[in-house]
Amino acid sequence: MLAEEYGYQVSPRPAVDTPGVPAQVERIKGISNRRVLWAAPLMLLLAFAVSTVSDTGLFPFVAGPIVVGFALGWVLTAKLAPKRMSRILENNRWQVWPCRLEEVPGKSFERRVLLLAPDKSVAASFRGNVPNDVWLGMADGRGVLWFAGDLRFPAVAALPGGAPLWSVAPEKPDQREPEPRRGGEGEGGSALDDLVSEARSAVIWNMLN
Repeated sequence: MLAEEYGYQVSPRPAVDTPGVPAQVERIKGISNRRVLWAAPLMLLLAFAVSTVSDTGLFPFVAGPIVVGFALGWVLTAKLAPKRMSRILENNRWQVWPCRLEEVPGKSFERRVLLLAPDKSVAASFRGNVPNDVWLGMADGRGVLWFAGDLRFPAVAALPGGAPLWSVAPEKPDQREPEPRRGGEGEGGSALDDLVSEARSAVIWNMLN
C-alpha cells in the first residue's frame, strides 16, 4: 500500500469499524432512497411527455426510449452508490493522506482531490462532490483526509474522524493537469511539510484505534 510506503498512518481495522461511520452510511442510503422516490416518477413523466410531443416522424419512438433509459440509469446509479460506498468501507482500511483541493472549471460542485506524496508531488488525483463545509473549511484548500480504497478505483474520503463521508473517483488521463504541481517553498512548502508530518503522526494513529 502506497500510504504505508510513504509512512502515512493506516488504520488497523476496516474503515466501517470507525464509530459513527455505519450510521453515516445508513443516512446516505436514506437520502438516496428519498431522492429516487421523488425523482423517478417525475423522470418517467418527462419521458412520457417527450414521447408524445410529436405526432409525426420517428421522434417519439427514438427520444422516448432514450429518456426512459436515462431515467432508469439515474435511478440505478442513485440506488447502487451507497451500496458501493458501504462495500468499500467494509473491505478497506483508512489511509491518512495530506491533500490539496481544487476547483474543477465548469463544475459547480465537483472538486479535484489531490493526494500528496511526502515530496509534495501528486500521488493520485480524484474527483468528487466534496461537501461544501469541507471545501470552505480547509484553509487554502490544503489539509489532511482519510481515504478508504484503492488508488486506482472509486473510493471514499472523509475528514479525520471519519465524518463527513463522500465518494471520489480517479481522474481520467484527459482530466488531469498536464504537469502535476509540487508544493515547493513558494507554494506553502512549510505548511505542506506540516501536513505530511500530521499524516505520519501518532495522534492520527490514536484516532484510528
